[in-house]
Amino acid sequence: MADPDLLSEPGDSDSPAGLAQERRPSAVARLVGFLRGSWKELQRVQWPDRRQVMQATGVVIGFVIVAGIFLGVADFIASKLIGLIL
Repeated sequence: MADPDLLSEPGDSDSPAGLAQERRPSAVARLVGFLRGSWKELQRVQWPDRRQVMQATGVVIGFVIVAGIFLGVADFIASKLIGLIL
């Protein structure tokens, strides 16, 4: 048998869906709630100090240099192979 809640109209205030639609906060209230929650989360973040930022930056730059060298060598070898084939 079909569930009576599923058969009721969306605007019907007796159904759970109708109650949820009537109590939905405004867009401004939702935006304010989102901003407050975001601010609370930002206060909980452990921000890195200058030493940690410099260390992470060094690791990234080092990886980019190594990857660039690898890709440069791979490109050089591939271009020589293609030149031999053609």
